[in-house]
Amino acid sequence: MKKFLQAAAVAAIAAAASWAMRRWLDNRYAPARIAPRKPVETWENEGGALAPHPGALETSQVPR
Repeated sequence: MKKFLQAAAVAAIAAAASWAMRRWLDNRYAPARIAPRKPVETWENEGGALAPHPGALETSQVPR
């Protein structure tokens, strides 16, 4: 019974070491994680499904 427990302990240690080594190697050679992109903002996000304004003002002056 003592030999069986020793063999089981050695097998458990070997399995844990193998798992840790595989995890370390996977993380080591994995590409850096890319941050998720923000969703594209469209006119559909502004007040429901309204069509875009036909004449957008492209000026820094405030219309009077």
